[in-house]
Amino acid sequence: MMKPKKSNPLSLGGVFISRALRVIWGIVLLVMPVALFAQDLSQIEYQAQKADEFYPSRLDSAAYYANEAWFSIQNLGLNTPLHEEMADLLGLIYRRQGKTNESETFFLRAIELSKKKGNQQQLADSYNRIGLLYRGTGRYDEAIGYYRQSISLKRAFGDMRGVAGSFNNLGNAYRAHGSSDSAYASYQTSIDIRETLGDERYLSSALLNMGNWLAGEADYQNALVYYERFKEIKTASEDTIGLSMVINNIGNLYFDWGQYDNALSNYLASLELALISSPEDGKLLASKYLNIGVVYEKQEYFEEAIQYFREAFRVYTQFDDPQGKGEVFQNLGKVFDEISEPDSALKYYNRALEMVEGTNNSGRRANILSNLGVLFNQKKEYRQARDYLLEAGTLYEELEDHRKLAEVYNNLGATYFYLGNAIQSENYYLRSLQYADESEYLEIQRSASFGLAELYADVNDFENAYNFQLLYDAYKDSLVNLARIKAIEELITEYETEKIEAQNQVLRAQNAEDQAVIERRNAENRALIISVFSLLGTVIGIIAWFQYRSRKKRIISAQKETLYQNQIDSLLDKQRLESISAMMEGQDKERKRLAAELHDRLGSILSLVKLYFSSLNEDIKEKQPELLPSFTEGNQFLDDAFKEVRALIKEMKEGTSSGEGLTRDLETLLSKITKLGIEINSRIELDRKLDNLVEMNVYRIIQEALSNSLKYSRAELIELELDLDEENQLNVMIKDNGVGFDTSIIEAESIRQDSYGLENMENRVKLLGGKFNLEAELGKGVTIDIHIPVIQKEGIWSSLTLN
Repeated sequence: MMKPKKSNPLSLGGVFISRALRVIWGIVLLVMPVALFAQDLSQIEYQAQKADEFYPSRLDSAAYYANEAWFSIQNLGLNTPLHEEMADLLGLIYRRQGKTNESETFFLRAIELSKKKGNQQQLADSYNRIGLLYRGTGRYDEAIGYYRQSISLKRAFGDMRGVAGSFNNLGNAYRAHGSSDSAYASYQTSIDIRETLGDERYLSSALLNMGNWLAGEADYQNALVYYERFKEIKTASEDTIGLSMVINNIGNLYFDWGQYDNALSNYLASLELALISSPEDGKLLASKYLNIGVVYEKQEYFEEAIQYFREAFRVYTQFDDPQGKGEVFQNLGKVFDEISEPDSALKYYNRALEMVEGTNNSGRRANILSNLGVLFNQKKEYRQARDYLLEAGTLYEELEDHRKLAEVYNNLGATYFYLGNAIQSENYYLRSLQYADESEYLEIQRSASFGLAELYADVNDFENAYNFQLLYDAYKDSLVNLARIKAIEELITEYETEKIEAQNQVLRAQNAEDQAVIERRNAENRALIISVFSLLGTVIGIIAWFQYRSRKKRIISAQKETLYQNQIDSLLDKQRLESISAMMEGQDKERKRLAAELHDRLGSILSLVKLYFSSLNEDIKEKQPELLPSFTEGNQFLDDAFKEVRALIKEMKEGTSSGEGLTRDLETLLSKITKLGIEINSRIELDRKLDNLVEMNVYRIIQEALSNSLKYSRAELIELELDLDEENQLNVMIKDNGVGFDTSIIEAESIRQDSYGLENMENRVKLLGGKFNLEAELGKGVTIDIHIPVIQKEGIWSSLTLN
């Protein structure tokens, strides 16, 4: 019998350990993938979180983390919502970076993944965002389709805030697409939903978009309503950035409306808010400086315009923005062109052209070239003008901008006329008229018609000259009627605005009165309660309170009355000064307008008649010599008519300096007075160049003073002294030995009309920041002393108030 083997304790232990190790290893192999998966998922979630944190303030960092998360999910084949979320975020990032193709690719991947997984919320968001991308790149039909899909999905799961947002974006797409009615309906739907939700934060953006759309449609009154509602919301939330933005938009509205005073006040208010809320946003501030400068240029306040343009340039230079600097240079060129400084204008236009080189902004380049063409026409350098205008025309043809082509071709017609090329002149005038007719550009229709009339008269084609003269007259009358309609509309708007403001003031006064009544009743009730505890103290307190209240009311009433009267006096002085200044400018403009009317209408007709008479001269000599004396006499009458018209035009232009210098203008004026038998003693010492506005006003002051001496003084001797002293003060003295007058009665109401000339002079001096002194006595003549401080700026001396 065999005996069983005894187990080896060491062998049994080894087997147990081996089996335990195998079990542990199996567990490790099972747990390891789970642990690694958890680690990878944690890393991906971290990357996604960082991408969200960095978007949109640091786009490069956001793109890095989003790409890391996206490719990790792709490589691991993970099924997580982060997959489509990161694709959507990458679409947003690349859209902001201007990488359109990459943005579209990731938005489409986000849509594909969301559809596959049934992630409806993400799908709706991605539809909305790819719509934004397509709208920004001009693919409006596709954008509208995706917005509608987004709206449908968001309605399905009850995201009405999201529905309102997509309707707002849909309105923007329709607006860009030119579908006005659909844009309005979409904006209104967005506003209605947000008002129902009571969501003011998002309601304000819908109101702003509606206002922008209405302003773009030239529906300025209704646009203002939406802008004001937006403004109320931002005022309540103390959102100065939003306030600055909408006030700037209101300024744009008034600018397009032609109400430059309102535009300026809103631009200035927007700038003030921006300086508080966004002082570090240099480009924003520069754009506001630029807007203000443009308004001043439109109002012909050229010194102020130049000041703001230079401030805009300083900021654009600080932020190295060549496009912004180019815009400033172009506007400076316009200003210097308008104040008849062609060399400065040319310098700035050329610098603007340098800034636009190398960019794709062909519209800006064409505009600058057109400005240069006009400038060289004014300088009578017609060949250079032609080259610039032809290049501008080529660019506008590529842009299919028919309104601008009408302007350029009209200027080319004039250029070729001056170059003596009648065929090309006719060609471009006719093309200008064609484009002007298409775009209903009345000013160019008028100008091109006049140019053609002048051209045909020059080549003895009198029938066409007469026809286009009639066409010019018709367009001229239309322009006058339009100007009158616009003036009436502005007066109506001003009246309605003042009426609403007056109603608001009444309501505020009523509210203040009601509040005062409530406070009084509360005080009386408190006094009654206290009287229960202490009758004697209450009586004394009531008496003291009534005495204090009465005294306080008297004091406040007196203070308010004094303040109110001071405000009224100040306002009346200001309005009176502004009215007189506006009236004086208006008189000059009306004189110039009438002189231009005589020159354009009667002058051109007389020119045609003269040309017609000239063409008949030889025929009469040969065929009907017996009529030659009568014909010659008639021709002489026509020459006399010419002289009378020219004399009348010259007379109507009197009252303004000739532009050849103050000294020469004054010498001409004094020479005319000397011919009347009046003795003149004059000393004019000007060795420095004065600003045009200063020269014009000083000339008018002296002219008014001399006119008064001739009309009323019966003077035999007039003395005039004019100099610019070492203390930079412009001094004027006008003295006569006439009958004089009593200055103590000059303020009497009965003679205010007669003293208007003196008041006119004094107000001109005030406008220049100077001092006016008049001394007069019966039988001892009149002496006027004027002292105007001036300051040098770029070699030209101007008054402090105009600097």
